[in-house]
Amino acid sequence: MKKRVLLLCASHNDLGLIKALRKLGYHIIVTGNIPGLPGEKYADEYIQADYSDSELILKIAKEKKIDVICQCCNDFGVYTAAYVAEKLGLPGYDSYETTLLLHNKDRFKKFALQHNISTPRSYDFTSIKQAVEWADTAQYPLIVKPVDCSAGNGVQKIERREDAKRAIEEAFEKSRQKRIILERFVSGTQHGFCTFICNQKVVAYSTNNEYSIINPYRVEIDTFPADNYKKVSTCLITQIEKIAGLLKLKDGIFHLQYIMEGETPQIIEVMRRILGNMYSVPANMLNGFDWDYWETRAKCGLSCENFPRSMQQEGFYAYKTILAGKNGTIKNISIPKSYEKYLLETFYVKKPGDKIQNYEKEPIGFMFLIFPSNQKMRQILIENYQNNIVEID
Repeated sequence: MKKRVLLLCASHNDLGLIKALRKLGYHIIVTGNIPGLPGEKYADEYIQADYSDSELILKIAKEKKIDVICQCCNDFGVYTAAYVAEKLGLPGYDSYETTLLLHNKDRFKKFALQHNISTPRSYDFTSIKQAVEWADTAQYPLIVKPVDCSAGNGVQKIERREDAKRAIEEAFEKSRQKRIILERFVSGTQHGFCTFICNQKVVAYSTNNEYSIINPYRVEIDTFPADNYKKVSTCLITQIEKIAGLLKLKDGIFHLQYIMEGETPQIIEVMRRILGNMYSVPANMLNGFDWDYWETRAKCGLSCENFPRSMQQEGFYAYKTILAGKNGTIKNISIPKSYEKYLLETFYVKKPGDKIQNYEKEPIGFMFLIFPSNQKMRQILIENYQNNIVEID
């Protein structure tokens, strides 16, 4: 009889996990709030349920007598998977307490500063009044972040004291836990450093430059590899392995975002999950192995001893998120000719006729590209940036 896995979502970002689970021979049960997501058709069962509701998912897991649980591309899915795994004694996950520490910005910042991990100093608040009072005496610019949101939700740069109260109120509104952090705004280039750890050691990494053009706090374009990865890789690996050792982390992905402030990489966020914007598509090509497959093995408690440790970063790849320039109904989607020579694949999550209600945050699709050089990649995607792909009525 096939072993049964409960996968917490079936979005476009979770397709790699679903393919890996199918390859590994599991009976796949999928949950999620929205029926009809792209991966649902590959599952054996679908149960409409909110994967952020840990008790509900625990109840389903017991009823379905699952053997393993597989988180999705969302921090709330990570919380739930770790919670259920701990309650049922399932393999593959850090403790629930460790998961909360790493995925809540205030808790991670305190841990990082306690253990000399390079990160901007932050201050956490549980009330608007306390946060506004602190901001009245702070030096600007600041940045405000809900502790429990991803994709830039609720994040804002605060340039002036008179703008602080509004930004703080909006961050509290976005936070489910009603907790925020305030910290000095760190200027510099932003990058990603995605690693795979086995026995608390980094055995592979994928690096990228991050560009947020339409929405300054939601990554729109990643180019691979990062311009400065040779300079920072030793430093970041040392810090990741320090975290992994202190927290006794299980095998799997450990990703961080950092900002280069002068010569120092400042870690601004960490996560233990696959990444959004279908990140693994270009990362797989860059490294020559399947990130989703190995992350799936790790989350199912399977051995990762045969992980391909001789990886390299070869070639120049990118994804570009297809976004509209305004709200409305999609009339047409057309790829500019300047991209055609470099285009490997396009994946759409919306189509003509669909409505866009928040153009800065709603991806219409993703383009995956290959370039002959880093210079050409930067020229096409950044220096000659285009946002004329989507026509809106």
